[in-house]
Amino acid sequence: MRGELVAIDLETTGFDPINDAIIEVGAVRMKNGVIVETFSTLVNPGRAIPPHITHLTGIQPDDVVDKPGIEGVLPALSQFTGQATIIGHNIGFDLDFLKTRGVFQKHQRVDTYELASVLLPRAPRYSLASLTSQMGIVLETAHRALGDAQAAALLYWELWNRTLALPYNTLHEIAVASEGLAWDARLVFEAALRERQPPHPPQPEPSLIAIFEPLDEEVKPLQPQDSPEAADVDTVVRLLDRGGALSHILPDYEYRPQQIEMARAVVHAFNYQQHAMIEAGTGTGKSLAYLLPAAIWATRNDERVVISTHTINLQDQLMAQDIPVVHEVLNAPFRAAIMKGRGNYLCPRRLAAIRRRHPTNVDELRTLAKILVWLLESKSGDRGEINLRGGAEHITWQRLSAEDEGCTLERCRAVMQGACPFYKARKAAESAHLLVVNHALLISDAASENRVLPDYRYLVIDEAHHLEEATTNGLSFSLDEMTFRRRLEDLGDTRKGLLGDLLRSANPHIPENDSRRLASFIQTIGDATGAMRVHVTTLFHAIRTFASEHLTGERSIEHAMQLRITREQRGQADFAQIQSAWNILKEFIEVISISLRRLTAALARLEQFDIPDYDDLVNSLAAAARYLDEIRVQLTAFATEPDDNTIYWINLGFNPGQVSIHTAPLHVGPLVERYLWQAKEAVVLTSATLQTNGSFDYIRERLHAEDVLAVEVGTPFNYRDSTLIFIPTDMPEPNDRQRYQQAVERGLVELAAALNGRVLGLFTSYTQLRQTAQAIAPRLALGNITVYDQTDGSSRQALLEGFKSTERAVLLGTRSFWEGIDIPGEALSALVIVRLPFAVPTEPIFAARSETYTNSFNEYAVPDAILRFRQGFGRLIRTQTDRGVVTIFDSRILSKSYGMQFLEALPDCTVQYGPLQELSEAAKNWLHRNLT
Repeated sequence: MRGELVAIDLETTGFDPINDAIIEVGAVRMKNGVIVETFSTLVNPGRAIPPHITHLTGIQPDDVVDKPGIEGVLPALSQFTGQATIIGHNIGFDLDFLKTRGVFQKHQRVDTYELASVLLPRAPRYSLASLTSQMGIVLETAHRALGDAQAAALLYWELWNRTLALPYNTLHEIAVASEGLAWDARLVFEAALRERQPPHPPQPEPSLIAIFEPLDEEVKPLQPQDSPEAADVDTVVRLLDRGGALSHILPDYEYRPQQIEMARAVVHAFNYQQHAMIEAGTGTGKSLAYLLPAAIWATRNDERVVISTHTINLQDQLMAQDIPVVHEVLNAPFRAAIMKGRGNYLCPRRLAAIRRRHPTNVDELRTLAKILVWLLESKSGDRGEINLRGGAEHITWQRLSAEDEGCTLERCRAVMQGACPFYKARKAAESAHLLVVNHALLISDAASENRVLPDYRYLVIDEAHHLEEATTNGLSFSLDEMTFRRRLEDLGDTRKGLLGDLLRSANPHIPENDSRRLASFIQTIGDATGAMRVHVTTLFHAIRTFASEHLTGERSIEHAMQLRITREQRGQADFAQIQSAWNILKEFIEVISISLRRLTAALARLEQFDIPDYDDLVNSLAAAARYLDEIRVQLTAFATEPDDNTIYWINLGFNPGQVSIHTAPLHVGPLVERYLWQAKEAVVLTSATLQTNGSFDYIRERLHAEDVLAVEVGTPFNYRDSTLIFIPTDMPEPNDRQRYQQAVERGLVELAAALNGRVLGLFTSYTQLRQTAQAIAPRLALGNITVYDQTDGSSRQALLEGFKSTERAVLLGTRSFWEGIDIPGEALSALVIVRLPFAVPTEPIFAARSETYTNSFNEYAVPDAILRFRQGFGRLIRTQTDRGVVTIFDSRILSKSYGMQFLEALPDCTVQYGPLQELSEAAKNWLHRNLT
C-alpha cells in the first residue's frame, strides 16, 4: 500500500489502556517509503513511572515532570496524523490507549506484526528489534517511541515490497480469504492485488502432489537378521583411538579415553542385548561414542537403532554435524533419518479442505496465509520450519496436521502418490539404520503401540535425565474452556464448521430425500452443540470459583496458581458444584458423540454418490467423536472417578477467565519398565548427570531400572586446574529477603565489574531475576556492561547471541538456561548459581510424588535438586582449555546438613571459602594466574 501513511508508537506505564498512562508519543509520516516528517514528545503521566519501565525505556521520572499531559498532546498528534492510514508494530496496543482517550476511532490501520508473521513464516522472532535486524534496518533507540515508530515505518515498506513480490495466485487467495474478516493486514494484500495484473492466461492452481513433491524412488525397508551378528569392539576403538579415522577427519580431534570406554559399553549392550545407563561427563564426546557403535551394529545387521533426545538442538546437531562425521569415518553406506510426531507434518488433504471453504476467523486466516507463503519457500511440510505464534495458530495447525488416526500410509500413498510429508518421513524412517526422534514421541508412540515409528528393538536415549519428565508430559492431559469451545465451533452446524462442510459437499450429489434427512440430523447435532456451550461455561465457572476460594498464598509472575485436587478436595461441599455441572455436560457429550458415530454410519451408505472429500469428512467426524470421548473419560475421572495413579489439578491464570484442568501420571517407572525395559532388546541411557550422592540409586528408583547395568566413564576435563568454586561465607539466608537480595545484587555487580562482564547468573525465580536485572543494569551500564535477561521477552537464542557478540556483558537466566546452552572459551568466565534449584514444593506433580516417600525431602527433593544443580554447573566448562569461576549465593550450601551433598556431587574442583567482598579479587586471580 503506497501513498501517505503514519506510523505511531507509544511508551506507557503498563499494558492496561484504562488504568495505565502514556509517557511518550512518537509518530512519523511516510510517503512511498520515505519518511518526510516526525512528531515526538514526552508526556507527563500524572503518576509514578514503574522502575521496570524506566529500566526498559530509559525514561526517568524527572524527564516528564515539566511535560504536557496526554490531553495537551492529542490535538497536535491528531493534526499530524490527519486521515492517513495508521501503521505500527502491534498497533492494536497503541490504538487501544489512544481510542480510550477519544481519538483515532475510525482510522484504517495496518499492523506490521501481522504482516511479518505471514510474509516471514520462518523468522525466529517477530519483535520489532529482531525484524529490523533481519532486514538490515538500524534501530538506534529501541523502546523509545520515535525510534520504534521510524523502525515500524521502514519495516512496513520492506514488507510491502515482499507482498508485491508474491505470486499473483497467492496474493489473490489471501486477499479473497480475508474478505469479511477484521484483519490488520488485509488492506495491504488487497492493495497489492490491485497493483498487480492477473497473468494471461490465468495460471491454474498447482496440484497438491506438485506442491509437496512425491518420493523420487522407493527405498526398501530394513530387514533385520534373525540372529544378530556381534559388532567388533576393537574396530570401534580403533576408529576413536589416536591415529584412528576420527583423528584424520576432525580438525579439533582430542584423544579421550572416556569416549572409548563409553563406546565399549554401548557395543557390549548391543552385542549382549543388555540395558545400560552411562553417565559421561561434559567433554566426553557422547554423541560419537554411541553413534559409531550404533551405525556399525545397524549396518551389519540391517537393524534399526533409534536415537532419542530431549532437545531440538541436539537433534539438529546429530543430523547436521555428528552423523555426517560417522558417514565419513565409516566410509560405508548407511541411512539416517529424523522422525517427528504426526502433528508435526502438514496434511495436504486438510490444507486443501480449508482452502476450499475459506477461514472463519482471523487466527485461522493468518495461519493459512502464513502456510501458503511458507510453501513457496519449502516443500517439507515440517512444522519445525515455520514459526507458529500463540495458542490460536497452534490450534489451527493441529487441524491442518497429519494428526488423523483414520489416515493410513496406504491411503496416503494412493491419494497423494507419496507426496504427503508424513508419508515421506515414515518411509524414510522405515529404511533408516539410525532414526533420530525426541523423548516425547518415543514415549507416546510406545504407549500407543507404535502408531508413528516403525518397529525397533535397539534404542539409545541421550539427555536421559529428562526421561521421567518427558514420559510425564507425554502422558499428561489438559483442557481449558477456550480450547473446548473452539473445538465445538469447529464442529459447527448446518451453516458452518465441519457439519456445514459436510452438508455443502453432500447436497449436490445425493438424492433429495437423503439431503433432507442429512440436514435434519445435522441440525439436531448443531442445536445440541449450541445448547452444550452454556454448560461448558457453567462447568468452567464452577471450577474457577472452587479454585479461587481454596487457593492461598501470593501469586508470582512465573507461576499460575495451582490447586491440586485430592480426595479431600473432592470431599469439600462446594466441589459438588463442579460435579453437578459435569454430570449435566456429560450427558450432552455422550449424546453428541453417539450422534456423530450414527452420522458416520449413515455416510457409509452414501459413499456410492461420490461426495467430494468424502474420506476427509468421515475421518474428521470420527476424530471429533474420539475427542469428545476422551473429554468424557478425562473429566469423569477428574470430577467423580479419580484414578489412583493419576495426579489432578487446576491452573488459575493471571487474567479473569484463565482456568484449566490438568492430569499427569503419578508413577512413570512402571510405564518405562513396560514400554522400554521389557519391550526392547537393548536400551542405552546416557547423560552427563545421572548420579546423585555418588550413585545411580535415585534414577534407578524413578525409572524402575534396578537391574540395568550402570557405568560411569568420568570426564576428560581437569576441573581442579580449570575451575574455582568460591563459597561466600557471609551470605544472608534466602528467607531474609531484603538482605539476601541486596547481597545478590552487590555480588553480581562486583564480579561483573571485575571481569568486564562474561558472567552467567542462574536463577530459580523469574521474579527475583527481574528484580535483580532492574537493580544491576543501571549500575553496570556505568561501566559499559550490558545486561541480557529474560524480562524483555527475547528468546533464549536471541539472548545467547547478544551475550556472545557483546564484548562486555552479563547474562541472567532461569529454567531453560540451567542446561542445553553452550558458551565455550573466554565468552564466559564466571557462573553464579543464585539459589539451589529445589522444585516448588506445592507444584502438583512434585507434591503428589513427594507423598510416596517416607522421607520425601532427603529421598526425593534433594536428589532432584542435585541433578538440576549439576546441569547448571555444567554450563561453565565446555572445552579442555576453558577456565572459570563458579560461585553459589545460597547460604544453605553451608548452613544445612544437605548442603555438602551438592558440593560432593560436583567434579574435583578447587574450592575456596571467604566473605562475599573477596569474590571479585579471587575470580581475577584465578583467571589471570599462570599455570605454567
